[in-house]
Amino acid sequence: MTSIYTIPDNESDLQVWYEAASDVADDMSELVPPYYRSRTFAGMLGDIKALSSRKALSLISRKKGLGLQYAREYLVTGIDDGLGYQACTLNALRAICGDRLRGLTRAPVLDVGCAIGVTAGILGLENIWGFDLFIDLLKTAQRIDTRTGHRHSYAVADMTRPWPFAQQYNTVFCGLVCHHLKRQEDILTFFREAAGALLPGGNLMVTLPSGSLDTAPHCGNIITAIEGFGFEVIPELTGIMMSMDSTHSLYWSFLLVFEKTGDRSPNTFIAPDFGFHMYRTPVSRSEKGDKARITATATRKTKHVQFTLVDMVSAYEILRDRMLVYDTVNELSGHNSPGRDSTATTGL
Repeated sequence: MTSIYTIPDNESDLQVWYEAASDVADDMSELVPPYYRSRTFAGMLGDIKALSSRKALSLISRKKGLGLQYAREYLVTGIDDGLGYQACTLNALRAICGDRLRGLTRAPVLDVGCAIGVTAGILGLENIWGFDLFIDLLKTAQRIDTRTGHRHSYAVADMTRPWPFAQQYNTVFCGLVCHHLKRQEDILTFFREAAGALLPGGNLMVTLPSGSLDTAPHCGNIITAIEGFGFEVIPELTGIMMSMDSTHSLYWSFLLVFEKTGDRSPNTFIAPDFGFHMYRTPVSRSEKGDKARITATATRKTKHVQFTLVDMVSAYEILRDRMLVYDTVNELSGHNSPGRDSTATTGL
């Protein structure tokens, strides 16, 4: 029997944060240079994903005003009052974790790739330490905090280099960021730094978008690699999150939750196909442009409020090594409704 988890109704604090994010986006509209206002969220993310962190930072930094458009589009498209993919991922997480969420996100919390402060805002966390590569995202987070009265701390830092924090944390959260790392060396740096930043018994929580892992065994390789750094997976909170409240739109993503239980094993096994190498931007500029335009013009009609979590063992038993795409993931819901159309919510 599939368990269905529902987001609580009438959450006034969350609505305040959504309204603050929308107001900040409106205020930023006139700050963005006219020649960048047509740049879409999907298009800019595609550019960033195709580059190393150093080159992505150079791209955003040298084109004055592009970072502002990226931050504004994050609010307009990624959040969108809960309709955006970034917001939906956190809503799915808090619905699935339920009463366990507070224990999993004990302060102090370090938010890796915190962007505009979406993790703290939607999960309702206090006094977060967050870092990101792009200063315009962090300034936007501060603008939202000013409106909501929260006091979070932010820093510019690169997750692929040693993290500049002496403090240790009870929680390290990394939402929809790890799949940007293409080099195995950078991914392993993230695992190593996360382990060093966590107190014993602390939790590492990672979300990955649809499309970032191609099969259930591929996800298993990621879990095995992380466990080699002194972590133990929490199986009942690790798997594929998916929406259950619409036959028109299917949201899905990956949730990985670990507890720090020890030090890195000297015999850590890294599978040959370990990493996110399969998650690429379109091969041509024309194809990338077409994808960006489709994303920009698509009408999002569903604000998902009901979700389920399919653990990776069950996913493997059902799908084996079949590709994790819309049609196959839809089978995991248990009803594989023929009424679903092809307007699946896609990862960014």
